Amino acid sequence: MSVERTLRVAAVVEAVSLVVLLVNVFTVHNGVITSLGGPLHGSAYLTVIVTTLLVPAAASSGARWRAAVPGAGGLLAVRRIPWNDSQGG
Repeated sequence: MSVERTLRVAAVVEAVSLVVLLVNVFTVHNGVITSLGGPLHGSAYLTVIVTTLLVPAAASSGARWRAAVPGAGGLLAVRRIPWNDSQGG
């Protein structure tokens, strides 16, 4: 799997898992959803940060600090990185 694809998948998982966790908290507050969704969201968040650090173009584009924004950071970073064929895209 390419770095670009890994970052895109992790960004979507991060955002979707956050939405699921927030909906759960404000509605039924099911403990099973929390215990499964929390670690999933945390893992996706860390994957976004580490993967963004591995992309050389992220340094000059400002994507690295955007990746650290909880919830939407991965999506912001993916949009900010100028992808081309030499970077695993």
